[in-house]
Amino acid sequence: MNSDECRAESVFREDHRLLLLQLQTRRAMAERWARQASVNAIPETEVGYAKRGDYMDATIPEHWRLVPQDVSLYDWQRECLPLWLAAGRGTVKVATGGGKTLFALAVAQTLQNEREPDLRLVVVVPTIPLMFQWRDELRAGNLPSSAIGLMGGAQELPHLSTIRILICVLNSARDRLPDLINRADWSRRMLLVVDECHRAAAAHARRIFESRPRYTLGLSATPEPDLEAGELPSDEVYASSVVGQALGPIVYDFSLKRSLEAGLLTPFEVWHIGLPLSPTEAAEHSRLSREITDLRKALQIRHSRSRSKQSFLAWCQTQASRGGPAAAEAERFIGLANRRKRLLYRAHARTEAALGMLSESLVDRDCRAIVFHESIEEIEYLFLKALERCIPAVLEHSALPDTLRAENIEAFREGIARVIISAKSLVEGFNVPSADLGVIAASSSSVRQRIQSLGRMLRRKAAGRQARVFVLYIAGTEDEAIYEKADWENVIGAERNRYFTWRLLGEGENWPDGLEETKAPPRAYRPPSWEIDVTTLSPGDKYPGQTHGVDVRVDQDNNLRTEDGVLIPAPTALVKLIVANNAHRRARFTPAAHIIVRTDSGVSSDGDWLFIGRIDSVPESGVAQVIRLKIMTTSGRRVIALDQERTKGMVPFALGPGDSRTPEAGAARDRLLEWIRAKERQLGRQARSLYWDGARNYWLEVAGERIPYEGSLAPLEFAQ
Repeated sequence: MNSDECRAESVFREDHRLLLLQLQTRRAMAERWARQASVNAIPETEVGYAKRGDYMDATIPEHWRLVPQDVSLYDWQRECLPLWLAAGRGTVKVATGGGKTLFALAVAQTLQNEREPDLRLVVVVPTIPLMFQWRDELRAGNLPSSAIGLMGGAQELPHLSTIRILICVLNSARDRLPDLINRADWSRRMLLVVDECHRAAAAHARRIFESRPRYTLGLSATPEPDLEAGELPSDEVYASSVVGQALGPIVYDFSLKRSLEAGLLTPFEVWHIGLPLSPTEAAEHSRLSREITDLRKALQIRHSRSRSKQSFLAWCQTQASRGGPAAAEAERFIGLANRRKRLLYRAHARTEAALGMLSESLVDRDCRAIVFHESIEEIEYLFLKALERCIPAVLEHSALPDTLRAENIEAFREGIARVIISAKSLVEGFNVPSADLGVIAASSSSVRQRIQSLGRMLRRKAAGRQARVFVLYIAGTEDEAIYEKADWENVIGAERNRYFTWRLLGEGENWPDGLEETKAPPRAYRPPSWEIDVTTLSPGDKYPGQTHGVDVRVDQDNNLRTEDGVLIPAPTALVKLIVANNAHRRARFTPAAHIIVRTDSGVSSDGDWLFIGRIDSVPESGVAQVIRLKIMTTSGRRVIALDQERTKGMVPFALGPGDSRTPEAGAARDRLLEWIRAKERQLGRQARSLYWDGARNYWLEVAGERIPYEGSLAPLEFAQ
């Protein structure tokens, strides 16, 4: 180093650069807080078009080389390529760091060179940084840069007649891609690659599929949708989804565990650490949880009666936003749920544990750390606290200016900053080098996001260096539910998981002093109900599967019904088992048609759900309205009455001949009573309810069977 270089080094050292970035970040945070609104995404200009007469660059080679000459495909990529080529469409499920981009390049290269000599390639990505990463990968091949166009992030798009490859940001593609492709006549020779394809599931994003490509390839570590109730969906669920139908079913699954076994990721351990709430936080959490539970019960009944195809949460959001009949309750439910989530995100123990982990680990000068959190507000707070402890950290989230985000990430990549504190945006969209330490300070209930966060931290690093990932959750709360949703022992290997609890520290203690190893996850994994082989279970056995489903009940006539009254054709023996095992006569109907009940212990634990039996799927009622009528005996005679609360001591009875306004209504009452007596003799049991559609159809429901009155009768009339 010459004297001028030495002088420059002394004037502006790396620690000065880090301090400058930290100050710029704090200024950006302050400006955003002052505006009280997040910085909008980079405005995307209207794409430009070349003048008439433009023509395809003649230097584009006929034989494409997109896979670098010095790179060999992994075993999984060589196995998968012919599987995808056989159909020309399909989705490849690849763990982060497993080589999905390289596989897509191999697919495009093979198509152009062996099947489609005039191929057009369109790559859709969720973020602007991913767009540039794909561009850099493609520029390393033998196509000229002029053959590659970009759409998104203020990039000016050349006319499609001058390019062979188009890389689009999803937000731009959804609005512009179909029209561009149709005008350029690309569809019949086009390969559409959708990176992180689960992001295309949103209704507004699906328009990209209107470009009608001949070939399709979906890429994701977790393409399946996250189900609201928490089951890991099967490949069949994805295949029937909008994205699965557009891109094709999953043709290959290269899991995180397989990627580790193949040596594509660095060796690591995951420490799952249960954190406490403070007494004040715990009291507030309990209060919110009680209100949420009460509201959920009422709203789930409304949701069931609505016959909506939306999930429960989506239905609640629709009701709240559009002013449906349950708008006030739905809005309150969503608000309470968000307040409870924020309470867990802001738990004091999360910050203290994360800062303690960073301070201890960074004693090793070569250590690099990535911290993930769900909330921008909370990572900013954590960032400021880290600076107070002189931790060399930078911040990354979507509300910062893009230039500052890029500089912060580059400082981390170069080792000037040893910690990057990020919201979930870093999970997808940035090519960040692996870290020795990962801290998932807070995560959603999404199994997908947890897997992606792990993969992001575990890219291969220098030989001999291993990684440790800390996963923080609030013990004894809904934060633990993710351990029921996925078998983490199987996802990454049992030997890589360790489980702990942690207490808040006293004076003079360091963060490891609060750890206590528990040897087991906080909740046992429950497989999806359709994975349970019920032929191995007897009625009354503990149910080992996930327990969500449709709540059902046994009515006073010993019929099994949904909460909105739809009859379930259950045999008498099964109904008796429900009543014998649950004093409230309630049960649950799982997606795999298993009937399960919670025992009357009142304790929520892994072992209090019992298997009762299996029946066919819950039927639709088949009628728009179902009115339940009572069959009663009063003053020694049988009567039909409306099943409603007594009004002024009077029960509205069905009127007979001479009392009703029309002879037909009076005759209908007597014919129904005569028919009911005949059915009671035939069945050997007394009927207590009659069902009516409010028009001319009547029926009994006995032992899970609907028995209709044969013929049509006039509507009954009732005394006022």
